[in-house]
Amino acid sequence: MFFVAYLIIAIACASITIKTLVGYSDFKLISKIIISLIVVFGWVSPVIITSLRHYRGIGAGAYSLAHSIGYTLLGFVFILFCLLLIRDMIWYAVYGSARAMGMDGWSINPKNISVLGYANLIVVLISIAICSYAVYNGTKVPAIKEVKVETPLIKKDLRLVQLSDLHINRTTSVNRVHRVVEAVNSLNPDIIVLTGDIGDDDVGVVDEHLAALQYLSAPYGIYASIGNHEFYNGLNSWIYQYGKMGFEVLFNKGVTVANDIFIAGIPDAFTANSNPSLNVNFSHSLAGSNQQQYKILLSHNPELANSISSFNFQMMLSGHTHGGQIFPFHIFVKKANQYLSGDYDVNGIKLHVSNGAGTWGPNMRLFAPSEITVIDLIKK
Repeated sequence: MFFVAYLIIAIACASITIKTLVGYSDFKLISKIIISLIVVFGWVSPVIITSLRHYRGIGAGAYSLAHSIGYTLLGFVFILFCLLLIRDMIWYAVYGSARAMGMDGWSINPKNISVLGYANLIVVLISIAICSYAVYNGTKVPAIKEVKVETPLIKKDLRLVQLSDLHINRTTSVNRVHRVVEAVNSLNPDIIVLTGDIGDDDVGVVDEHLAALQYLSAPYGIYASIGNHEFYNGLNSWIYQYGKMGFEVLFNKGVTVANDIFIAGIPDAFTANSNPSLNVNFSHSLAGSNQQQYKILLSHNPELANSISSFNFQMMLSGHTHGGQIFPFHIFVKKANQYLSGDYDVNGIKLHVSNGAGTWGPNMRLFAPSEITVIDLIKK
């Protein structure tokens, strides 16, 4: 159903883009065909790449190349489509205003093929520049986001580092995983928390990546909640793998850390809705805690922040949204997620929604920088 809906949207967007770029041009037929194929391939690449992933006849290198080209092209045609829409709205508004004032507007008429050709070329070049910038932002080491919280519930200062949405898969650079781990460890965390979608592939095909991830180190331990992409790729396998790596998976349970902190974790809300046996249970996650402890909930999806006000949590850490990842996709992500990015106060509970350290789909980020979050809990 998802792919059917996506294909309908993709075909519509591709048709509009092709019509705008070559429909009114005097390009030769072969040029029109090549441009049209590039646009169509960009929009349908997720369907093609998903099919290739399950095709055993393709090697890892060939799949990685197809994944990189296809999703980068998807990001490019998305940015191109948005810029063309924005340009045309502004263009028609200016042209209409000129006509209303009695001015001869042929030189700025959107139907002037000569002017349209130059305007299309400019938009394509701008799209390439923006796409290159977005790829740089999507592949660089995440920025450090600092959050400071004062509380009387702890006897000494503690530093938590939150890592979310790394989306490790067979096409992820092992070197980038190493660099992210080094960045986390350099912050000297007392506690590391993983808030879901760290893994996004079959466990057996990312051995090198997980060997790099295992270098994460914190004296009070590493604690993980599960995201929807671990569920898609074999929930039990990922839970078992995290356990082998020394990460404690908090699945409707919690643990006392450094006496004053209680860290609880629940399943991803979407996963829970898809499978009744995985229901979220806040009460179970708090078993063993006491009123004097500072209680933190790890929940991949931030939407559950509205449901925990009666459970005496002081903080909730989430991810999932990627902060929108590629603008203006933020608009649609915000429609689906009340809490998009950053810090919120939800009925007295501090909520931090991480943009995540990785990407999903295109290795691109635009106005939604990747992040590693440092949370300093300060004795008040």
